Amino acid sequence: MNTQVLIQTIKQQAWTDASGAVVPLKFVPELDKKKETLAAKVHKHALAAEKNLNELHALMHNATEEIKRMVKQEFELKEQKGRGKGKGSITWYNFDKSIKIEADMNDVVKWDEAMMTEALQLLNKYLDKSLGEEKQLIKELVASAFSNSKGCIDTSKIFQLLKYENKMKSIIYTKACELMRNAQGIDKTKLYMRVWEKMEDGSYRNVNLNFSSL
Repeated sequence: MNTQVLIQTIKQQAWTDASGAVVPLKFVPELDKKKETLAAKVHKHALAAEKNLNELHALMHNATEEIKRMVKQEFELKEQKGRGKGKGSITWYNFDKSIKIEADMNDVVKWDEAMMTEALQLLNKYLDKSLGEEKQLIKELVASAFSNSKGCIDTSKIFQLLKYENKMKSIIYTKACELMRNAQGIDKTKLYMRVWEKMEDGSYRNVNLNFSSL
C-alpha cells in the first residue's frame, strides 16, 4: 500500500493542507511549521525502528527454528503429537548462559458472538435466582469476562468461569459452559519471542522490545 505522507519544508513557497488547499508559506502558523518538522523527524525514526524490528523478528525466528532443528536431529526427538510444524515453545542459551532466548507459540482464541451472547443470557438467568458469596464471585467474573477494558471477551476470565462448572451444580450454568466451549475457536497462532541478558546478581533482564512499556 502506497503511503500518502507529505513532508513540507520552509523552502517551499506554499504548503498543501488536509483538504488539498494551497496555503502560502507566510500564512502557515509557526506552530504548524514546528509540528511539521517534528512530525517528519518522528516519522523517519519510526520507519527505521519498524524496519529494524522486522529484521530482528525474522532473525530471532530463523535462529530459533535452526536451533530446534539441530536439537531434534541431535537427540532424535519426535515432534509432540498434535503439534504442527514449527509449533511449540523453546528456551535456549549461548555457551556461558549469559544470553537467554525464549520463543512461545500461542493460539489466539476467537469466540462465536451468537453463542457467547446466549451463554451470557443463561449466566445472568442463573445469577438472578439468588446471589450467595460464591455467586457474587461468578457475577464479578461474568461482568469482566464478557466486557474487558477493551470491550472484548476476556479469554482468561472465560476459562475461569468454565472451571466453576462442577461446583455450581446447575443445569443452566452447565448449559452456559457448553455454549462457551462450543463458541471457542482458533483465530491464529501467534509467536512471542523474548531476549534476556544475565545480570551481575545472576538474574536475567528482559531486553525491552515493547514500546509502550518504555
